[in-house]
Amino acid sequence: MDLVRVKTLGRDEKLGSRPPGTLIMGKTATVEIAGLINGAASADGDSMTPAYYIRIGDLPPILIYEEWLESA
Repeated sequence: MDLVRVKTLGRDEKLGSRPPGTLIMGKTATVEIAGLINGAASADGDSMTPAYYIRIGDLPPILIYEEWLESA
């Protein structure tokens, strides 16, 4: 299982779409499941987006998008 870190926002960054909870930002987590989830339909058809279930301490698994993770 891979160790990852949930990104924190820089001073001038905005949360953007589908942000994780601010209480988990900056925390190290273990990836339990990696895969693709079906995103919103667009003119080009459905899109598949990389997403992960991560575990932080005793919290239940958290579904998070790839854009919010970095190597630990």
